[in-house]
Amino acid sequence: MVERRKSLVVRTVGNIAVVHFIDSKILEEMQIKWLGNELYDLIGEQHRSRIVINFQNVQRFSTALFGKLIGLKKKAVEAGGNVRLCCIPSPVMEIFRVTGLNQAFDISGDELSAIKGFGK
Repeated sequence: MVERRKSLVVRTVGNIAVVHFIDSKILEEMQIKWLGNELYDLIGEQHRSRIVINFQNVQRFSTALFGKLIGLKKKAVEAGGNVRLCCIPSPVMEIFRVTGLNQAFDISGDELSAIKGFGK
């Protein structure tokens, strides 16, 4: 099943929500707020706590997005799940490394590995 939202495309693989960002540039405050709400709704309203976020389309983003990702991970873990990231382009990955957030998330090179990282 594929669901298109305002800021995200969400595909369900088993009991895992695979999220793709629609915009390649995530810079505006309202855009990040809306995106955060859509991500949090996956857990709060849809009870999906196993989430893979695919960064393949992302070229630039505000570091305010990190706050949303950290909050999402916290909510997912509290609900018995986790958030895994994948397909992060090199320039974007450098931001994760500089901030140390590459240590806070499970990051895979490809989507299939991220999905398999949840096990059965």
